[in-house]
Amino acid sequence: MRTNRTLAFRLLLCVGLLMCPTALALAQGGKTDEYPKFEFFGGYSALGEANSHGLTFGNGASTSSGDYSTFTGFEASMIRNFNKHLGIKGDFSAHFNNESARFPVTLCTPACVTATQDNQVKTRLYNFLAGPEFKARNHTRFTPFAYALAGVARTNASFTTAGPTINFHFEKGDNSFAMALGGGFDIRATKRVSFRASMDYNPVFVNDSLSGTRDLVRFSLGVLFH
Repeated sequence: MRTNRTLAFRLLLCVGLLMCPTALALAQGGKTDEYPKFEFFGGYSALGEANSHGLTFGNGASTSSGDYSTFTGFEASMIRNFNKHLGIKGDFSAHFNNESARFPVTLCTPACVTATQDNQVKTRLYNFLAGPEFKARNHTRFTPFAYALAGVARTNASFTTAGPTINFHFEKGDNSFAMALGGGFDIRATKRVSFRASMDYNPVFVNDSLSGTRDLVRFSLGVLFH
């Protein structure tokens, strides 16, 4: 009987020793993150403006052809993920535009004079936004996401015209409430890198806009590190 008990004890001990690595592996597997805590994005960005009301400058000078649309810009963001599907995004984007063209310009001092001559319009728009980002993570390389951001936009615009009839230069800037509502998708290339494409409605409530809102559309394409 004692021999059987000793043999049973040894068998239990061996089974226990054999199960230890398995239990340890399971424990470590349970602690393995199923999502990255932080993600970083950087890439190219373009800006379009719908229902443009043009740009109006001081001293009664105005032009209907200038707006904040541009193909020149970039976007950078950081996402802090709290679980597989929810994170908080901090987002910065900058867009630049320099246009030189010949079109009619009006100057009122107080009598209004209109002349068609060479003009230059420069615009800058900077977004500082933050808000939640929702991801539909799955077992494929394709991850759709959506976000709702809010914050401040800094707009700058300058207008210069020099001709035989009108010579004028004016600059203005404004800090305005802004939002970005949209989404896109990530395509995983490696464990740490994905390609990201996104598009959003980016309303900026600029004070010089006749409607009170610049209806902007932002498109971005770049690399996500996680």
